[in-house]
Amino acid sequence: MSGPMDDPGRFEEVYRRTYLPVLRFLRRRLPPAAAEDAAAEVFLAAWRNRNELRGGELPWLYGIARRVAANAVRARDRADRLDDRIRADHEAGAEPAAEEEVLRRLGARGVLDRLPEREQEVLLLVAWDGLGVRDAAKVMGCGVGAFKVRLHRARRLLEAAVAADEARLPDDRLPVEGRTR
Repeated sequence: MSGPMDDPGRFEEVYRRTYLPVLRFLRRRLPPAAAEDAAAEVFLAAWRNRNELRGGELPWLYGIARRVAANAVRARDRADRLDDRIRADHEAGAEPAAEEEVLRRLGARGVLDRLPEREQEVLLLVAWDGLGVRDAAKVMGCGVGAFKVRLHRARRLLEAAVAADEARLPDDRLPVEGRTR
């Protein structure tokens, strides 16, 4: 389904079908409580801009969610800086999303965090959100060709970061096939 969502019933159907994917998208980028608030903002913005829908609903909503999450991160950063000035010894923070905790435990989050933000987003859209190149390009607001270049670069950077990470691991933590004898 694509096109304007003037009918409230159609919008409700899209909401019911896409709420959980949008919430998961946001939970990978924001703390749980902020993700739920951000999801509400996404659908409010979607309702306000329902006549601008072109193409698939989910890529369109992911594009809105990406902007909402970026705004939430900026707001959180400003609040953190203010909090740091008020109480230097207190760091504000929230419990990470479940997906973030799994990534952290696997060590992958550390590798991913060393990549530039745009490359992280490109990889997450394809690997985590399961979008194809065409839809992911729409979310990022670029053409398919530009997105393919970004994806290629992001994958090369990720490979280099993983290789650098493995080089720092003690021999007994490497996979069996990577150990020296």
